[in-house]
Amino acid sequence: MHPPPFEERRLSADFPMRLTPTHAGLSGTDKGKHIHCHPEGQMYIALQGLIVLEAGGNRTVLPPGRLGWVPPQMAHGASVHGSKLRPGLAGYTLHLAPSLCDALPAQPQVLRLSPVASALFERMRGWPQGAPADAAEHRLMMVFLDEIGRAEPDPLRLIMPRHPRLLAMATSIAENPADETDLDGWAERIGLSRRSVTRHFRAETGMSLVEWRQIARLQKGMELLTAGESVTTVAMNLGYDSVSSFIALFRRILGTTPAKFLPWGHV
Repeated sequence: MHPPPFEERRLSADFPMRLTPTHAGLSGTDKGKHIHCHPEGQMYIALQGLIVLEAGGNRTVLPPGRLGWVPPQMAHGASVHGSKLRPGLAGYTLHLAPSLCDALPAQPQVLRLSPVASALFERMRGWPQGAPADAAEHRLMMVFLDEIGRAEPDPLRLIMPRHPRLLAMATSIAENPADETDLDGWAERIGLSRRSVTRHFRAETGMSLVEWRQIARLQKGMELLTAGESVTTVAMNLGYDSVSSFIALFRRILGTTPAKFLPWGHV
């Protein structure tokens, strides 16, 4: 998912927003991730598949019904996953002039779209130029942004630690969350004491190592489910002792089951 060429015209108070459709290719997927930044704030909205968004040291997943927010001037990149992607419209990116971003979160977030926000966005999708053309459409845009400013954060957000050794550990876990290495094992591997790992990891990520690994597993699980893997295969590949354990964690954190998350999912 690549940004439009803003060099042609930067957003401003006179041209405050640009709504751009993103299309899946003939292969039904877009694996690209282009790290970039710009003066505008940016939102990602998926209509099908799953967006993996990296911004500001955070790694989040974005299924349909969620909105990914990146503040102005923050380096970020995104990729789309899913073997079930149909060629055609996959989602939208929405760029905002800096003056519209003050009331939005200062850090990247994944937010739940309320029914009101979803209905407003449906109206905005119909704008021929992808931007408000008159005063009424400008008011609609401002109401949409008010709704986004009040939206609830989604729980699937991983903050990467800053300490180089902890960052190496976290990166390894994110890439292979099925790795069962425990706290003592990681402390030995990265050359820190158990106490240092525990204290600094929580201070820098806001989570214990166990909690962080659980979210990493769910993120990877959502990617694998969207790629067409069965619930059973995903649970086993992520190192769960049983499918029911994976389903229970999925329901506790996301409020739904893997099968309901993906209507085509197989048990």
